[in-house]
Amino acid sequence: MKKSIPEYFYAVYRSPLGPLYLLGSSKGLVSLCFTKQSFDLMLKQHFSGVKPVRSEQQFRSLVKQLDAYFKGRPVKFVFTADILSGTEFQRAVWGKLSELLPGQLTTYGSLAREVKRPKSSRAVGQAVGANPLPIIIPCHRVISSSGKLGGFTGGISLKKKLLSIEGIKL
Repeated sequence: MKKSIPEYFYAVYRSPLGPLYLLGSSKGLVSLCFTKQSFDLMLKQHFSGVKPVRSEQQFRSLVKQLDAYFKGRPVKFVFTADILSGTEFQRAVWGKLSELLPGQLTTYGSLAREVKRPKSSRAVGQAVGANPLPIIIPCHRVISSSGKLGGFTGGISLKKKLLSIEGIKL
């Protein structure tokens, strides 16, 4: 019996920060990218030969949540993920990030302890940076133990803007 291939959909969400590129499958949300270039590169690297269909309908629930988020309301994103990448360690880190409450910060060291790898702060940082669903899995809420912002896929200025939307000033 031939394994069914999920259909892929995409939409461009017009956020106050600029367009966000959403990719989903029939199984759930796959990726959120900050630029068209990163979206195209992600498709090329991980979905060679896949031609996603544009469909805002597939993202209607997520768009409502993003609208509330960008209006400054505390949002705990509710979604089904279809994350096709990541090691077991990365998935554990992303799972812990998903548990953060709106506006709640954590540190790389704290995440390392939570995933039972207390000496792996750098590996946690790499896992955080590989998060395929930034904003939704709130990797922007991770800072260094010194209170510095650390890195962010979309750049530090975008991280500051996201934290500001949540009422966090650093």
